[in-house]
Amino acid sequence: MTPEMSVLIVNYNTWHDCASAIRSLRQNPPRHSDGSAMPYEVIVVDNKSPNQDPHGIHLVREALAAVAADHQDPLCGQLVMHDENAGYSKGVNLCYRKSRGRWILVSNPDLLFPKGCINHLLRYMETHPECGCAVPKGYWDEEFLGKLPPNTLPTMWDLITGSIAEFCRPLRRAYGRRLVRSWLRVWETEEPIALPMMSGCLFLIDRDYFASIGLMDERYPLYYEDADLSRMINRSGKKLVQVPDSKLVHFVNRSGQTDFTTMMTRHDISRDLYFHKWYGAFGRFVHKKINQLLRSPWGQKRLRIPPDSPFVDLGATDQPPVLKFRKTDRYLLLVSLDARFHLSGGLLGSGDHWTPSAGVYANFAPTVYWCRVYDIADGKLEELGTWRYHCMRNTNPAPPPAPPVPAATK
Repeated sequence: MTPEMSVLIVNYNTWHDCASAIRSLRQNPPRHSDGSAMPYEVIVVDNKSPNQDPHGIHLVREALAAVAADHQDPLCGQLVMHDENAGYSKGVNLCYRKSRGRWILVSNPDLLFPKGCINHLLRYMETHPECGCAVPKGYWDEEFLGKLPPNTLPTMWDLITGSIAEFCRPLRRAYGRRLVRSWLRVWETEEPIALPMMSGCLFLIDRDYFASIGLMDERYPLYYEDADLSRMINRSGKKLVQVPDSKLVHFVNRSGQTDFTTMMTRHDISRDLYFHKWYGAFGRFVHKKINQLLRSPWGQKRLRIPPDSPFVDLGATDQPPVLKFRKTDRYLLLVSLDARFHLSGGLLGSGDHWTPSAGVYANFAPTVYWCRVYDIADGKLEELGTWRYHCMRNTNPAPPPAPPVPAATK
């Protein structure tokens, strides 16, 4: 039976995560609107991972073999060992060329498919022809408490204002508050919402439509390929839609954390390409000059290094953090690896303190976190406090959202 959905996964040093993702997919597979099983296939491309962990590879092959056995078709579970680290875009396109399904579900390896995640995306796409791409709501924990931030489409305005803000604390804080308001709008909606940009970690798209807009631009070695694809979809007249009933658990940037130097080098190349492609020679010129300014001795001397407000240092501990603040009927907690809070996870609550539940804390990694609480009870963003917390848990669980790259090193 020919698969109707093709799940495309690009792996890099994340064998165990990839196997877990496939297993969760088998537990919560795609279904037709009448509830009957939808035939699907899973194609994994490994981008020449330096970590060729035999046990991890075995787990991935085992998970894929189970999918193939379910469908009695060996092609429904494929592992392609690429002979080069060709980048995420090229890996996705290689998967696509080996796929057969009408529906293309592009997925990172470091995630889980909760019940209904895929099917809510399918039902929306099937009934809304104006939608070019459907994405879920992202969370970093299985309790669906820690919300992942919606991606911000890179523009020349953001490039210039964000860079200037590195020298001006008030502007940086104002820019950050604007981001928080945009996140809240997406986090709080209970209805499908059109987004300017989707995340490449998981999206559903029609096969023929994907081909019509050129698939993913293979010139991007890592990062900005999802921003580029979002622009292509918008330019085609279709919409990018977040389907709130579809929930995804994403353990962000596991691959990138295994090879930070390669990640940063490829990020810089992709960023330059993006601004050149969409803003021409002027975009590349501005991007180059901003980088030169930020990296120059003059720029480094004048950068206003965050934090931008007083904070409470909770120290280094293997115990969960406890944040105490003025009691409020409704607060927003931001959790970030970056003191600027320009890319943060969010949790909503009420009361006069916060400490993570066991499920949320299980996703804290041994690193430094920044936390900030806002009172949002009256619709305003009133800051109630900022905390620094150094997690010393001797584990390697899924981290919360990765921080933005500091402007001085972009």
